[in-house]
Amino acid sequence: MRVPYKELMDKLAVGYLLSAYETKPWFVYDSERGISCSAEVRIGPGTEDVEAEIQFLYDENDGRYVEERDYGGPEQVMLMRCMPHKDNLWSPQLLMVKGETYVNKVHKWEEKGCAFFSACIEAIQMGEIPDIDALMDQELEDDRWGGGRGKRGKVGKKAPDINANALLGNKPQGMKPF
Repeated sequence: MRVPYKELMDKLAVGYLLSAYETKPWFVYDSERGISCSAEVRIGPGTEDVEAEIQFLYDENDGRYVEERDYGGPEQVMLMRCMPHKDNLWSPQLLMVKGETYVNKVHKWEEKGCAFFSACIEAIQMGEIPDIDALMDQELEDDRWGGGRGKRGKVGKKAPDINANALLGNKPQGMKPF
């Protein structure tokens, strides 16, 4: 994927052109669960790179959710880094989601990374903590061979054959003589 800067900003849900050192932030807090989600798109000082990042931060005093994590502090959910090419078109160079790289591991990973980020921003704008696992299944699925992360795919998803008579309680009577 190589797109003009404006199109990249649109794909990352910014909607306008960021200038050097500028950041577009989003934030939501769930007081019941004690989780904050922050996301931002930022551009470097020389407009040589754009980063999109999503983080979760857990309340320190909330023991219900702290034990689910292996470490303290913020949890980086996603990091995408995009850079310009000599033709003034931009493309992602790095995509990490939940500590796993997706570069060249998923068909059209660049577009899917932007779609994943945008879906997370949509949840944040609706006042919800994004369901990262569900959005990963939805947006980062490898549709080339039905693979992806192994949770969803087209293999084994054929609809079952249904016998309408059996559903209606009709039993075959066998062959009747003439």
